[in-house]
Amino acid sequence: MKRWDFVSMIPNRDTWPTVNISELPSDCLELFNQRYQAINMYIDGEPIRDIEKSTDVPYKTLQQLLNKCIEPGRDGKIKGYPALIPFLARSPYKRTAAAVSESPSGQGGLSGALSQVLNQYPSIEEYLRKLILKRNTPERNVHEKSIRAIDLHQAFLKQLKKAGVKSDQWPFNTKHHGLRSIQKFMNEVLDESFVRSVNARGEREAIAHTAVGTGFEAFLNFEEPYDAVELDSYSINAFFVTEFETPEGTVTEVQLQRIWLIALIEVISQAILSYSIVYRGEVSADDIVGVIRKAVNDPVREPLTVPGLIYPEDGGFPAEVIPQCKNAMWGCILLDGALAHLSQAVHTRARKALGFSINWGPVAHFERRPNIERFFSSVSTNVFMRLPSTTGSNPGKGRAADAEKQSLKYKIKASDVEQLFAIYVAQYNATPSEGSSYNSPLEVLRYYIQNKGDHFLLRKLPIKPMGTILIPLLKICTVRGGRTNGRRPYIQFEGVRYTNSVLAQSAGLVGQKLTIEIDECDLRVCKAYLQNGSEFGILQAGGRWAVTKHNLTTRKAINSLAYKKIITLLKNENPVQIYLDYLSTAKKSKAKTNISPKAATEAFRVAMEAGVKNKILSTVEKSTRIERSIKDLKNPSSLMGPLPDLNKLFNKSNKS
Repeated sequence: MKRWDFVSMIPNRDTWPTVNISELPSDCLELFNQRYQAINMYIDGEPIRDIEKSTDVPYKTLQQLLNKCIEPGRDGKIKGYPALIPFLARSPYKRTAAAVSESPSGQGGLSGALSQVLNQYPSIEEYLRKLILKRNTPERNVHEKSIRAIDLHQAFLKQLKKAGVKSDQWPFNTKHHGLRSIQKFMNEVLDESFVRSVNARGEREAIAHTAVGTGFEAFLNFEEPYDAVELDSYSINAFFVTEFETPEGTVTEVQLQRIWLIALIEVISQAILSYSIVYRGEVSADDIVGVIRKAVNDPVREPLTVPGLIYPEDGGFPAEVIPQCKNAMWGCILLDGALAHLSQAVHTRARKALGFSINWGPVAHFERRPNIERFFSSVSTNVFMRLPSTTGSNPGKGRAADAEKQSLKYKIKASDVEQLFAIYVAQYNATPSEGSSYNSPLEVLRYYIQNKGDHFLLRKLPIKPMGTILIPLLKICTVRGGRTNGRRPYIQFEGVRYTNSVLAQSAGLVGQKLTIEIDECDLRVCKAYLQNGSEFGILQAGGRWAVTKHNLTTRKAINSLAYKKIITLLKNENPVQIYLDYLSTAKKSKAKTNISPKAATEAFRVAMEAGVKNKILSTVEKSTRIERSIKDLKNPSSLMGPLPDLNKLFNKSNKS
């Protein structure tokens, strides 16, 4: 190929990797400058004779240097000017002599011995790489979590023996049989690909972090507030107690099981829009919908009863502090892929009612929601891990000694911690952060609203009629009853009949469909609609189900226990109270009454929603109440007073 044709194929020198000559040793600097000048003169078309005379670089050497400059490096780019640096190793050392140690101890003089063996037996090198990177082989498809160098060395020796390597050959003729070489080889394989090595040997958090800092722009970019929000749940790393009234009339503390925190955070400002503390062993779809509903509805502040706790003047939820943020709606919600089993409630109900898009991130990739994860880490460090009852960041770090007993000893009540957390969230939204150029989340929102109002508009939900449920649960029910059996028309939902005075008189609706709108937080009533969309009215739950406020979770739990015949639902008793009695019945154990943390947590949740006090019910008291209820059923009360004995009246009339 002619010189000019070759030069025309060389990439533009402005794109070549450069060299910081100030870092070069003095003995290399002069030779590098000569090579640098020679390459540039050659590309500029200077005569070969002039190049050799000016730089002392022979033409043959010049060609070799130019080829090294334009050959690709490990990153796929040309090597450029760094290829001109003197005394750099251009390719790995290849041993040609037999691997025989020159030292009496069997060490030294064996450089390149491992490469020599692996070149001779390429199948062994492939086998070792598969073990390091946890790739399946015909001999092994179950791998260690992360293989150790010593175990890799044993596998290496075993393969060599199978290949016929003799005891007087390397590595068997050395003291450690090539262990150090295998350790070095293992590190070199892992260093070839950062992501591949972390996936093969890293922990869950390390693997997730590999998706961050790749140097490529993120696929999803959000530029203005309320473009997107992040939602996730976090198991609170501390134990708490709650107060129960004893049968003797005193108050005692009962330990709760671990509870959950769900939070919704705005991506740009990093402001907390809403949160909920869930008193249950796991998060449900209704809990997720509840947090979304809280963020859109007018916020309600947690009442403070703990002495010394006050809300900051400039802190709170955005909808509290900034009028323009009331009922503001976001465009996209980022959810954890682990919550995919809850997608029906979120995707069908919340998305349809509020009109946002959903991004289900991959499972175990928390870095997709960095803001909410950072908030949970902050909450853990600044609030819950400071308590004497903390369980620490993991089982081996930060756990308080006898954390469960400490919660009882110091009476760390869940209701008090809820208030403490409410203060923390209010302060968090008003605290400047380095990530927002030392502006607080609320200040960021105010800036966009006040200074970018010409093109920045918050999306709001349309005004809905009073009494309309936001994100309702809709069910289609068939009207039952009829003239034949004399039953007044009603509908049934979750084992309970619903009706009102109008439906009870509407025999023509029997067999037809009604759509009911349910607030899953309060099942005492529901709103019914005809099939043409017209509102029919409010239907009330039958019997004692309409007395005490309860949610869908409580209703299902009560029905499940009744189906299993664990509890008995009597018509003249409140089913919610029966459920609380079941949860709060103390069990005798070593002369000590106690309630399990799981039962106490559920009782606390039900009582809190119903607005009643927690009370421990003794086994004797529970039996007495059941007997009294059964007796009341046999002898129902009447406005006319006690019923006469018909047998006595009949005998009296016969005698007369």
